[in-house]
Amino acid sequence: MSADAGRDIPALARRALDAFAESAARRRDRDALMDEAFAALFDLYRATDRAARRSPAGREFTSTLAELLVSGNNPDRLGLYVVRSQTAAENGRYEGYRPACWRRSMLQILAEEFVPWREFLRQEDLEAVVRIDDALEAVAETAVSSAGEEVPDWVPDSHWWWWEPARKRGEHAPERFDSGPLDPVAE
Repeated sequence: MSADAGRDIPALARRALDAFAESAARRRDRDALMDEAFAALFDLYRATDRAARRSPAGREFTSTLAELLVSGNNPDRLGLYVVRSQTAAENGRYEGYRPACWRRSMLQILAEEFVPWREFLRQEDLEAVVRIDDALEAVAETAVSSAGEEVPDWVPDSHWWWWEPARKRGEHAPERFDSGPLDPVAE
């Protein structure tokens, strides 16, 4: 992958791989390790474009990441991440819709930009992604947003869940803004 102006892409890639490797190897801190791994992957995603992710170095990164996703504790941790994402979506009307959107977007970015779900998610986790989407749609009309109706500027148009509350209420799409670093709890 080539470096974005001022960004050390190889260091970001190494950080992401190290985070997923640590998640695969360690027995404790299940949530924190997977959250850190997704945060590192998100940093790499933001620092690169699709061409860089499809370059020879990007394909090498993706190949290593694919191996890590199915190794050690990662299948169980990813399953737990999916289950917790479903819970966040189902509780979106009470505990904030935005954290559920963050989690769903992290899953989508992983699948669209790096490794397709079918290569690492178990069947029950693949089925749970459908339930996450159903829950996000179901709670959107009455969803509580902890940061108003703003959508981070990095969100691809294909991540419909960010705009679903406004759509359900018949409103215009919310404004986009630069949300800064990944912080799904504080956002």
